[in-house]
Amino acid sequence: MPIREWPESTRPRERLVARGASSLSDDELLAVLIGSGTRGRSALLIANEVLRAIGGTRALGQADVSRLRECGVGLATAVRLAAACELGRRVIAASADGERCDTAELAAAALAPHFAHLERESLVVALLSRKHRLMAVVPVYVGNVAGTSVRIAELFTEAVRRNASGILLAHNHPSGDPSPSADDLRTTKDAAAAGRLLGIEVVDHVVFGAGRWVSLRRTAGDTIVWR
Repeated sequence: MPIREWPESTRPRERLVARGASSLSDDELLAVLIGSGTRGRSALLIANEVLRAIGGTRALGQADVSRLRECGVGLATAVRLAAACELGRRVIAASADGERCDTAELAAAALAPHFAHLERESLVVALLSRKHRLMAVVPVYVGNVAGTSVRIAELFTEAVRRNASGILLAHNHPSGDPSPSADDLRTTKDAAAAGRLLGIEVVDHVVFGAGRWVSLRRTAGDTIVWR
């Protein structure tokens, strides 16, 4: 039965209006984005099939248009879903602006949304105010950071331009293991030395894995001269 023939109180769109988006399940929210079904398949059925085929909401957030199309939706719908996921990530990331990052826990909480959907290694620089509040997050590298020669000057370009008092480095390990590598330690040590010359504090370097993170300041403080 098409959704439009359901009792109004059970339709996802009407329930969202009446009770808010949080009252809907994952497949109901996805059905709202899909919009309409096809002959013999409601939008809710399509949404359920997509979530099963793709492997759940986490995988949905990581999927590009090609992957979404492989799960049985058309180009326009795939584009709409990819745009919605990206917008959601940006909303979450933007909500951290102005948040304190003066502890490893607060820094990890503020920066985790920037890595939750990534399958490739990426490095960002968080710009901090004098009181270690988050000003902006600047992507620096996307791809295999471990195989890339990180140019230390690039880590400070936006900090100098925006007059940030400090920076916080963060990157992810797609393997899921956040243990810092020798390259991670070397890059952090070089960045801390450059920061001292520039008068810009390198507050920490946080490495994210699968649901875990490591603060290099906390774990490698004896091998890296921070100030």
